[in-house]
Amino acid sequence: MKRIRRIVRALDPRAYAKMSRRERLEALRIRRVTAMVLVLFLVVAMMTSCSVHAMSVRMLSRTQTTAQAGKSTAGTKGDGGKSSGKAHRATAERQTSGKQSAEKQSSEGKTQEESAVDKALRAQSAVLSDEDRNRILDQAQKVAQNSGNPVVHYHYCVATKGDVGSVDDFANAAFRILNDEHGWPRAGAVFERSTDGNCDFDLVLSQASQMPSFSPSCSVEYSCRVDQNVIINDDRWKGSVQSWLDAGGNLARYRVMVINHEVGHRLGHIDNETTCAGEGQLAPLMQEQSMHLDGCKVNEYPLDSELWID
Repeated sequence: MKRIRRIVRALDPRAYAKMSRRERLEALRIRRVTAMVLVLFLVVAMMTSCSVHAMSVRMLSRTQTTAQAGKSTAGTKGDGGKSSGKAHRATAERQTSGKQSAEKQSSEGKTQEESAVDKALRAQSAVLSDEDRNRILDQAQKVAQNSGNPVVHYHYCVATKGDVGSVDDFANAAFRILNDEHGWPRAGAVFERSTDGNCDFDLVLSQASQMPSFSPSCSVEYSCRVDQNVIINDDRWKGSVQSWLDAGGNLARYRVMVINHEVGHRLGHIDNETTCAGEGQLAPLMQEQSMHLDGCKVNEYPLDSELWID
């Protein structure tokens, strides 16, 4: 407080007039210091004011920019906003429509594929007239004669074991498959269903659980050949195997493969006498395709290298 009173007294002109010489010298020092402090204060105040002004200008500029952007966005959402909203909705609708279209096409593709397979299965097992049989046999005979191999006629009987339903569809399909021009007739073999019971082999459609009754080596999972019995597993006949389907096959083609493969054993061939020659090539008919493809493509007919009969 004493220092403050001294400063106030030094700045008071009336008090200064009454001071002694020594007191006036001290008062002058106080005035100079005070003047310097005031000048410094003014300088600081001016710099602060300039800085505040600059900040205000920048903030105002940013505010104006933001406001303009907001107006622009509002305009886009209002005038253009409607158009943007419509664009978003249109894009979403196109994406939804595209997805639905793809799903529909996929579904239609599967349906068409299933329809084609069903059609092939019906064609395989369709009723055979005498005219149909003669036409198929005549074609098989021509293919066998042109094969360069001796023509061999095989007579077979058709039988069932267990609960497998009607044998007629199976018998009709087997006759068509065995005499197909792409199959064993290319090796010189022609097949006729026996009418008098004299058979070179029996073609049996067996309930899966009955397979081991032919031999302990016959599995409930697959088809089998034992002596003169060529046994087709009914589960495989009706459903194929998943690995075959996953590799691009279908049930109609599997039925062709399994009959040609098992009858191939009766003609003297053994399992896997030749195997997959390389990735993406056709699997040999006698490869156990129900169990493994080894990178090969599914194949239901004998390869050129398999066109022989023992």
